[in-house]
Amino acid sequence: MQEATSSPKIGAKSMGVADRSTPLLRNYWYVAAFSDEISRQPMRRTILEEDIVFYRTEDGKPVAVQNRCPHRSFPLHTGRVEGDRIVCGYHGMEFNPDGSCALVPALNTAPKAIRLDAYPLEEDGPLLWIWMGDPANPDYSRLIRQEWCTSPEWTHVKGYMYMKANYLGLHENLMDLTHFPFLHGKWNIARPEHAAAPSKIEEGEGFIRQREVHHDVGMPPALVEAVGMKAPFDREAQHMVQIPGMHQGRQITTDASDPPKADEQHIIHIMTPETQTSTHYMWAMARNNAVDDEELSEQIRVVGEGAFMEDKVALEDIEELVARDHRPNFREKIIKTDEGGIRVLRMFARLAAQEQEGMQEAIAAE
Repeated sequence: MQEATSSPKIGAKSMGVADRSTPLLRNYWYVAAFSDEISRQPMRRTILEEDIVFYRTEDGKPVAVQNRCPHRSFPLHTGRVEGDRIVCGYHGMEFNPDGSCALVPALNTAPKAIRLDAYPLEEDGPLLWIWMGDPANPDYSRLIRQEWCTSPEWTHVKGYMYMKANYLGLHENLMDLTHFPFLHGKWNIARPEHAAAPSKIEEGEGFIRQREVHHDVGMPPALVEAVGMKAPFDREAQHMVQIPGMHQGRQITTDASDPPKADEQHIIHIMTPETQTSTHYMWAMARNNAVDDEELSEQIRVVGEGAFMEDKVALEDIEELVARDHRPNFREKIIKTDEGGIRVLRMFARLAAQEQEGMQEAIAAE
């Protein structure tokens, strides 16, 4: 394990960092949707460039299978669910939750050669996770459960945004708190002087953690009143990246009381790649103070959604410019405060290389 507080002030992105050409990582769990999005009505969502249809069985179990009928490629999400089966709207073929064919009406039989790809799912409170690797071998050790999801001591607000940008940009954005006073200035999250706050970065096997402290920060008045806090406030921001589809944030704000009172929040950012240039961006903000205060929840939702929408727009503007501006020798310059994001990109580049090597070895062994 290593810790760093500094890096060269100015440099350029080099080889060894993940970018839009880096293969999407498959052997991981991704959040496919919020649980309340999945119902008896088929829902379509593309994940890692695979078109998938989701629905629930009669007993409420979530199902995910390929959206493409193996007969004539008709989209199954335009069909219907009958019992536990999804029925193609073109020729009436029926498929079981495990992807096997249940009936071909024209043949009055169920050929074993006709089947759908099925995906392992895991429901964890408001999150529905999907395994995008080998469906026969889902690795549950890579499932990052969130304690606030199911604990009655916590409450949360959440939201979804479709983002026309690569998911890696969102990781970089979230590891970079120096943009807060400028892109999110209207929300009083941080002041310009906070951009110079030093960060401590810890990197270990399969994770990168970043920590920094901001002094004299703003707090939502309703939360200050609910918790009984007293200004000024200091905030410790922690960031953890373990898997490609999630950025775990945690902030602890302390006040000037004696002894100090504290407010803890989890801010979870979920970036599930649709393609190399589009992302399902889901987020949740959880707290364990004033959990029954619905007015406070709405205030937190408005600020969170507003700030995250600013991130989405910024990243979409970057994506559009990168696609339009053809400068073969252009390389983004990096500064000291980009270190956390660069480390994340390097980690994903290493993981992608390892995964590709493993796939090639598996092919060679066949």
